[in-house]
Amino acid sequence: MRGRVHRKIGIAGAALCPRYEWLLWEDCPDVAVMRGYIAVLISAMVMMFTASCSLAPRDSDNVKGLEEVRFSPASIKQGVWSPDEFERAERGGIFFLDAPVARRTAVLFIHGINGSPLDFKFLIAHLDRSRFQPCVFFYASGASLSQSGRDLAVAIGEVHSRYDVESLVIVAHSIGGLIARDVVLNQSAHAGVDIPVLITMSSPWGGVPSAGLGVRLSPVVIDSWRDIAVGSPYLSSLFARQLPAATRHYLLFSYRKSWSSFGLSGDAVTSVASQLERTAQEQAYRVYGFDVSHSEILRSRSVADVLDEALRSTLLARTEVAP
Repeated sequence: MRGRVHRKIGIAGAALCPRYEWLLWEDCPDVAVMRGYIAVLISAMVMMFTASCSLAPRDSDNVKGLEEVRFSPASIKQGVWSPDEFERAERGGIFFLDAPVARRTAVLFIHGINGSPLDFKFLIAHLDRSRFQPCVFFYASGASLSQSGRDLAVAIGEVHSRYDVESLVIVAHSIGGLIARDVVLNQSAHAGVDIPVLITMSSPWGGVPSAGLGVRLSPVVIDSWRDIAVGSPYLSSLFARQLPAATRHYLLFSYRKSWSSFGLSGDAVTSVASQLERTAQEQAYRVYGFDVSHSEILRSRSVADVLDEALRSTLLARTEVAP
């Protein structure tokens, strides 16, 4: 009986971390169960963060231009667990939902870990597409965030040269906010493209404790875990400099707890303390809190209203300074 239990735990670990070569033999039950327990524990904690960042699309969220096939669950999973294969398949990049219009302000949506552009269906559906052109960035969320930032900067440069896009508003969820801030800080990486507004939602500016635990104990370590671990060099680099004065950062955080919050103030995935990291607050233009969960913030009408207000003020400011 004990051997069968050990084997089942080992198999569970293999299912959660499919890229790892697990020992499941009957003559090594202790090793198998140890690795199985580690995988189940780490995956339960970290995947609670990753799985909760994605939303299942609803029929009522049908938005013209979002390709269901390209952003399939299989592609998302590959991007988390096999980012190199994701890149070789050339699945990532910036995609416009309509034919780009030169010099019209684009609104770029960046998803979180284990997510995809489909997560933004609700917000895109409430976007004034007569004045703003939505586009999405799809990337391997298991890759290092610095690499994703470099890939995004290259993609923005291509959009600028190919479609003459000169202004870009960024709307990002969860770790997508970290990538977005990284790109905004490196102005030379997007020369020629103005980023007047950065809107981030439920981003873990102070890190995710379970990611650090995963880095230390998990048999398989996803590169993005290293970056979002509390105190990581990547997180420190995001606040080594202030955001450009020309970029207004709207910091949106969520705080609806669930039974899994274990007493911490958070949104069932990311703690409020992490979302409201002091320096991030100090450098923000506006800070808004919403009584929703980590994923529900993507379907909040109040959030859509804040997005609309930020875009309207941006358009007004550009009109006032135009010759």
